[in-house]
Amino acid sequence: MISVRSRFLSGIAIAALTVSIGHLHAQQYPKTSPTIAYTPAAGKCLTPDQRKVNDNYNSLNRPTRPGDEMPFWDPEYFVGTWDVDMRSQESPFGPGGPASGTMTIKVSATNPCLYEGTLKGEDPDGKPFTRTIAALYDPNAKILTWTDEDSRGYTIVRKGPIGGELGGLFHHHFGDDPSAPPTMLGGKSYRFKGVTEMSSPAYFKTDLQFAAGSEPFKTFGRMMFEKQIAEGK
Repeated sequence: MISVRSRFLSGIAIAALTVSIGHLHAQQYPKTSPTIAYTPAAGKCLTPDQRKVNDNYNSLNRPTRPGDEMPFWDPEYFVGTWDVDMRSQESPFGPGGPASGTMTIKVSATNPCLYEGTLKGEDPDGKPFTRTIAALYDPNAKILTWTDEDSRGYTIVRKGPIGGELGGLFHHHFGDDPSAPPTMLGGKSYRFKGVTEMSSPAYFKTDLQFAAGSEPFKTFGRMMFEKQIAEGK
C-alpha cells in the first residue's frame, strides 16, 4: 500500500491531511509535504464566487472545523499522468481479470472546463486498447460529464453530480441522469452506473456496474488511478 501525504492539488486545499491510499485521515498535516508540494489550482473553470471560497479555504493555517465554508471541487484535479490498475468481470465488453494502463489528461486550449486525454492499456488477455477521454465540468450545476470512447467499439458516458466533505473527500455519482446516452455494443443497449471517489491528490478510484437493457445491474469492475509524481516533488 502506498501512502500519500499532501494537500488537495486540485485547488481544494486541505488545511491538514494525511492519506493512505484507500483510507483518509484529514486535518493533521500542513500544506506541504516531502511527497507532494502543495500548489493551489488556478480555478479557471470555477465562477468568481467559487474561486473566492477556495482562496479563503486555501489560506487556512489551521484544521477545518464546523462552520467553515465548503470548498468547491476543481476539475484541474485530473491534470497529469496516471498509472491505471483495472479489475473487471467477464462481460460483453471484454474478458475478466486484471489489466493495466496509463492515462494522461490535459486542459483544453479553448475551454477551461474541458479536460481531454488518452488512456492506453492492455486487457486481461494482453490485447492493447485505447480510450479517448473528454471530461466536461459545469461549475454552476456541479455536474461532471466524463466520456470514454473505447477503441474496442463502444462509448461510456458518466454524467452526474460531484459532492464533497470539508476534509477533502469528493465523490462523482453517475448513472441516474436520463440525459446521458446509453452505451451501444453489438446492436444492444447498456447502462452504466457507479461512483468515482477522489480521496487524495494522487489517487482516485471508480467502481462500475452495468446492465443490459432493463435487466438488473451487475458488477463491471473497478479502476484505480495513481498519479505519477516527478522525482523530488
